Amino acid sequence: MNKTLSIVLVVISLLGLACVRLLENDLFYDPFISFFKSSFQSQPLPDLNKGLYLISTLSRYFINLLFTVVIIWLLYKNKEYVKATLWVHLFACIILLGVFFILVPLEEEWVKMALFYIRRFLIHPLLLFILIPGFYLASKTNRTT
Repeated sequence: MNKTLSIVLVVISLLGLACVRLLENDLFYDPFISFFKSSFQSQPLPDLNKGLYLISTLSRYFINLLFTVVIIWLLYKNKEYVKATLWVHLFACIILLGVFFILVPLEEEWVKMALFYIRRFLIHPLLLFILIPGFYLASKTNRTT
């Protein structure tokens, strides 16, 4: 695959990630969107259909993962980096969703901020922006040794 096509596909994948974000209200069930846009520290957590929220969050997570894998592949063309991306996302998903659903029923004030940040990692491609420089550094380190 030539470099120009790879760049175009990376840009298309980034636009795909942006579309997921822009269409989040229409595509996904997430009562926390409006909750976290308000002064949420003084409000009770919104009512949550846990099953629907789990399905919606997993759907969004895996759509973001698909675009992430495409971007990682196009940038590095390295199967090991794709495998590492999949493993990192699998473990992050399991741990973050587990902690999220453990914290939801708690009434402590700190829980709201913890949920805010955990949710960020679940619904946004933050791991992509951690993995890209990590793989870049690894690829530069591997070439010099």
